[in-house]
Amino acid sequence: MMALAKEIKENNFLKSNGFFKFQPRININLEIGSYILKTADSKKELIDSFKLRHEVFYQEFQEVESSGYDIDQFDSHFDHLVIIHKESHKVIGTYRLNCTDFSKLSYTEQEFNLTEIYKLKGPQIELGRACIQKDHRRGATVISLLWRGIIEYMNVSGANVLFGCSSVKINTAREAALVYKFLQDQDSIMSGELATPTPNFKMSEFDEYFSSFQGGLTQVQCEEAEVLIPSLLKSYLKLGAKIASVPAFDKDFDCVDMLTVLKKEEIADSLTRRFQVVH
Repeated sequence: MMALAKEIKENNFLKSNGFFKFQPRININLEIGSYILKTADSKKELIDSFKLRHEVFYQEFQEVESSGYDIDQFDSHFDHLVIIHKESHKVIGTYRLNCTDFSKLSYTEQEFNLTEIYKLKGPQIELGRACIQKDHRRGATVISLLWRGIIEYMNVSGANVLFGCSSVKINTAREAALVYKFLQDQDSIMSGELATPTPNFKMSEFDEYFSSFQGGLTQVQCEEAEVLIPSLLKSYLKLGAKIASVPAFDKDFDCVDMLTVLKKEEIADSLTRRFQVVH
């Protein structure tokens, strides 16, 4: 009876959030070692991905004690890439994907003016809500699997550009300016920034701190900045991505978001060979 009650509750929860007859726009289903990489196509996979997001974004990062779901108005319109650990049958990684050919809705557009991004050649894929369960973050295995899924989705959809918010767990203008200056010095900022934060997401005092760093960062400051950059953003940059705007500040999650853009023709050769990127 308890299992039935739980199923009814979860079904009602999904329906109340727009999931009636949900089917992924693109089907991916690959078994790789100890994992299954796929686009979620069942109620359980969707529920498990929303639970994982809540676990990471709220319980872990914001120290919220109660369990729950992380879900918003975009989820029922987008696809959800999931990584399932075969032994435990648990979703241990997830990434939300949307091709602009499928839906014109955009989470990122709340934080950044994307007018120039949308002018880039071909359809684009918005990435978001990326997270990996804490016990599976060591090494590059799970991040590599997420990238394999993203590239597969890119190939099937014919998209030429990936973009999305890369969250950095900092909440001061000084740290945001420090990281941005460090990335600029690493040639990781797109020349002629393509976007700007929307008014509600602009970070006060960012410009002042950024100006104060124009004389150059010290070795200690460089080391501080490098530690602040999360591994997922580092993987983007290593593969050829660029930052396309000054940071936005997300008050809800108390973090800084970097608008990250990766063009297909700029994807690193190592990834192109490994995952067979179709040009």
